[in-house]
Amino acid sequence: MPGLFGLLDSHYTADIDAYLDQTQAAISHFEWYTTDRWRSSDAPIGLGRSTIGIFNREAQPVISADGNLVLFMAGELYRTGGLRKQLGALEASHAELALLAYQAFGADFAGKLEGAFIIAVYDQTLKRLVLTNDRFGQYPTYVYCQGGRLVFAPEVKGVLCAPFVPRKLNITAAAEYLRFQQLLETKTFHEGIEQFPYASVGEFDLANGEWTVRRYWDWDHIPQRLEMTFEEGVIEGGRLLREAVQELAADDLRPGVFLSGGLDSRAIVGFLTPRTPPPLTAAFGQANSRDVYYAGKIAQAVGSQHHWFDLKDGRWVADNVDLHLKLTEGFTSWLHMHSISMLPQLRGLMDYNLTGWDGGTVMGHRQQIRPHLNSPVDDTALTVTLFQEFVNLYTWPGMNEAEERLIYTPETGKEAIGRAFESLAHEFKRYKAYRVDNRAEYFYIRNHCFRQTQNMVTTARSHVEMRFPFWDYRLIEFEYAVRPEIRDDQMMYRHILTREMPTLANIPYDKQEFLPTVESLRHKVQALSVRARRRLKMFPNRSTLYADYENYLRKELRGWAEGILYDKRTRERGILNVDFVRTLMERHLSGYEEWTIGKIAPLITFEMMMRQYFD
Repeated sequence: MPGLFGLLDSHYTADIDAYLDQTQAAISHFEWYTTDRWRSSDAPIGLGRSTIGIFNREAQPVISADGNLVLFMAGELYRTGGLRKQLGALEASHAELALLAYQAFGADFAGKLEGAFIIAVYDQTLKRLVLTNDRFGQYPTYVYCQGGRLVFAPEVKGVLCAPFVPRKLNITAAAEYLRFQQLLETKTFHEGIEQFPYASVGEFDLANGEWTVRRYWDWDHIPQRLEMTFEEGVIEGGRLLREAVQELAADDLRPGVFLSGGLDSRAIVGFLTPRTPPPLTAAFGQANSRDVYYAGKIAQAVGSQHHWFDLKDGRWVADNVDLHLKLTEGFTSWLHMHSISMLPQLRGLMDYNLTGWDGGTVMGHRQQIRPHLNSPVDDTALTVTLFQEFVNLYTWPGMNEAEERLIYTPETGKEAIGRAFESLAHEFKRYKAYRVDNRAEYFYIRNHCFRQTQNMVTTARSHVEMRFPFWDYRLIEFEYAVRPEIRDDQMMYRHILTREMPTLANIPYDKQEFLPTVESLRHKVQALSVRARRRLKMFPNRSTLYADYENYLRKELRGWAEGILYDKRTRERGILNVDFVRTLMERHLSGYEEWTIGKIAPLITFEMMMRQYFD
């Protein structure tokens, strides 16, 4: 994935050039990847940037006029006009502007920036590196620092290119993965390798090998606006979302929107300023799926250049699963390979995806605004609720407590059983300092949005860049300043759509295929019609999922899955109880139970990950 990499060694023994060579090779997945590198002539430090050639095409590093400061940047800055005027840098590139901001404001300069970025600045006089990112960590970066050595990269495999980094399984991460189908907070599967935290400043002193990390922004910095009424919220929320979309689509790069039948992508295309040629939209999924059908209706209404990519059977998974593992490194299972099959064609048609990623969360998803989350009985009750929902609600239902006791070998089970709950309870402690009505949602955002679904962003970034209207700083500050009940069940969101784009509000969207419009009569008449036609078997039967993963695993993917799960290597690894794995697979093949794939798919990806990054 595009990003920054580097190695600093206070012992002066590491082969910096070898590390840069190996990391460049490890994270350059296609011919369009390019790399910029810098190697100090008098200190054991090397830095680099990997890019897919769309944002910040100017060569890097940027070096200060006196030659002392060296800066690399991946990503881009937004709303730079005021900062440019303040710093007298009207024509500066984004990287040059970042360097000027560092010179003006010091190590906490990222707090003066808006954007999606990761930046590294090395001071050759002080022999100090500053690593910093945007408020939400939109460019994941992985860090290892032990014994006076710091290594970082946009992919774990880049960190592992340093020969002193051990390959030891983090058993807590493994336990989380088998229960939650994802990892929590900053963990990776490797002990000692962590994801760099969001909104953070990391400083490494080459002289003494010390590494410190602090946050320059956090969720509790958002001031409350409890006086905001619902009607005022509709007006202000609509204005901010419109501005966010139009700000991100204001340059000459070619926009695209991955279009579904949901609310988020339709809001983006609805707010886009008309342009020539019209923007590109793309949808993927089996022909009879709800998303594909309504995406076509939305595209027709806005006049976009629309492309549909069929997923008629499971062969597309088999064709792409190895690439997906390479890009996401096992942090999400093959059930979440959204968009991967259409990326090669789209790279020639668009420069960036103006993504609706997790816009539903920001705009008030019903899963996150409920009394037992916003007004919990106590912290213990909330912790238990979060555990159950991470296991069963946020993706396919995972393994229950009985299955957890059986999935491991006896030796591994002594360490792993119960570890997932203990870890979640430990990680949630930090969130108790936040507002009681928002703390559960902040935990969800950090741990589901940015550790699970962000892997879809990682996948897409292998071919096209990404921009995030729903994570606009001003929109986020508004949405999380108001009372949660104003955002409840996306009612404010639906009012915005009805007010700003009535045509798109009259195209069905949810699993019941009702209209999102808040025009009461129109909504009730359409809903009554849908119910009546369903009862009379006159309403089309459209799948609510774009892909039939359950049956893929029973048909086209069965041999592939069993070849991994029952393989001698899986048994000899001594982590999974392969006899119980076989029971789970047989339960799935029988078809007697629904959603068993959420118990099995992570096992397959976990074993693939172990072979790729540990064996």
